[in-house]
Amino acid sequence: MRHSAAVWDYRAAIEHTKDWNGMDQVVLRNPQGASARVSLHGGKVFSWRNEQGEELLFTSSKVCAFSES
Repeated sequence: MRHSAAVWDYRAAIEHTKDWNGMDQVVLRNPQGASARVSLHGGKVFSWRNEQGEELLFTSSKVCAFSES
C-alpha cells in the first residue's frame, strides 16, 4: 500500500514581521488556519489563534514592554 503525503509549502506558513516597535516576530500558520505570533527577542508568544481565528491567549493591558500592536 502506498502512502501519499499532502504537499504543503512551509515557506507560506512562516512570515517574518516587525511589531509596532520594530521588534522582529514570526507568524506561524498551519494548513487548517491556526496561527501563532512569536517574538524573536526572547521567544515570547504574543498570539495563538485556533482555526476559527479565535484568540486563545490572554494578554494583560498592563504589559508595557514588547507588547503587540
